[in-house]
Amino acid sequence: MAALRLFARTRFSTLIPYYPGEDRLSSGISPVIDQIQKRWGTYMSSPKYTDPSKYTDYEVTKDPKEWEYVERILKPKIIPAPCLENKEYPSGWKPPVAKPHAYPYYIPRTKNYMQPVYLEICHRGLRRVTTVRKIHGDIWALESELKEYIEKRVDKPIGIRTNELLGEIKFRGDYVNLVKAWMDERGF
Repeated sequence: MAALRLFARTRFSTLIPYYPGEDRLSSGISPVIDQIQKRWGTYMSSPKYTDPSKYTDYEVTKDPKEWEYVERILKPKIIPAPCLENKEYPSGWKPPVAKPHAYPYYIPRTKNYMQPVYLEICHRGLRRVTTVRKIHGDIWALESELKEYIEKRVDKPIGIRTNELLGEIKFRGDYVNLVKAWMDERGF
């Protein structure tokens, strides 16, 4: 309603002539809105600053001693390779010790040297699916061994979906810790 009033006022005021020496308020004519308000809602529509004193001052240096402090803050270009000794780490992380040809299947680590076992929670937390990815080799032998291992631990049958083309196995339920324990036993 206010927008309609504003629209009607601006259109009505263009019909009534305005003379520069005349006082609109005393004559009973509503004032004309000369400029519609502009909202500075986005970065692109905000005013540009050109005064350099409003920016942070900086200095370019070529000194290698000062550059050492900058390099410590920068993100490394590659992920450093961890020590792959088979020992106990405080975080519980275990390095891969299995060789690719030790079993008919192989599960390599991710680029961060973690096991590719994930938990997917969907349908507002009612459905939990454990996914094992990056499987190479005989996926069906891996499926039967993992199924036997998990069913023995939980004492109930579990649902499994195997996707041979993607190289992944999905288990219905939350079995991430069991799968990771099995992978640690095998050295993956």
